[in-house]
Amino acid sequence: MPNAVFAGSFDPPTSGHLDVIESALSIFDGLYVVLAINPEKDGLFTIDERIEMLNAMNRFGEQMKVCKWDGLVTDFARKHGCSVLVRGLRNAAELPYETTMAYMNQRLDPSIKTVFFLYDAKHVDISSTLVRDLVTHNRLPDDIVPQEVEKVLRQILQRRGCPLS
Repeated sequence: MPNAVFAGSFDPPTSGHLDVIESALSIFDGLYVVLAINPEKDGLFTIDERIEMLNAMNRFGEQMKVCKWDGLVTDFARKHGCSVLVRGLRNAAELPYETTMAYMNQRLDPSIKTVFFLYDAKHVDISSTLVRDLVTHNRLPDDIVPQEVEKVLRQILQRRGCPLS
């Protein structure tokens, strides 16, 4: 199978993101996990901190490559010889937005297809937005981020002088 691209803001990476990565790597030879830089979005975590967390959860060696990209994801895919974009779906409410993006990406490059993976049911309530909210309130329930991400996240917050209890 070809290589694929899984792009997102990953602010921070969640257990749901890891579900999608594991699913994609069960099918594709390799996966570029791309931190898509959006200058119009202010993240809780810096680009470098998010890259650090993504690298920490790489359990797959060379099969998973973490990159950052400031541009269209279809351009990244074309540049790296990928013919598939991977997207994760938590629930049916996300489908309208995700299909609109898939159609636009297909318009931008008809040779690139989008494949959707469902999050594991135990992670459907997890989003980066909710994790950010919980972290700002000094809370981090078990299993909402991979253990490797939790460790790095705690180190980042410690460096900032606002450790999680």
